Amino acid sequence: MEQVMKHYGNAILAIVVLLALGAIVISALSSDGYVATAFKDALTGFFSRMNALGS
Repeated sequence: MEQVMKHYGNAILAIVVLLALGAIVISALSSDGYVATAFKDALTGFFSRMNALGS
């Protein structure tokens, strides 16, 4: 086990980190994630203000 960790330790660590980052990005970009919610709010606010200017 020690030899495996010496030889493949950095690769295993890199894979674990990339999987964790992927999970964070996927959760942030899901339809009820904070990024999607902020984007929807920004678009709604923009079009509401544009409609108010035209009225």
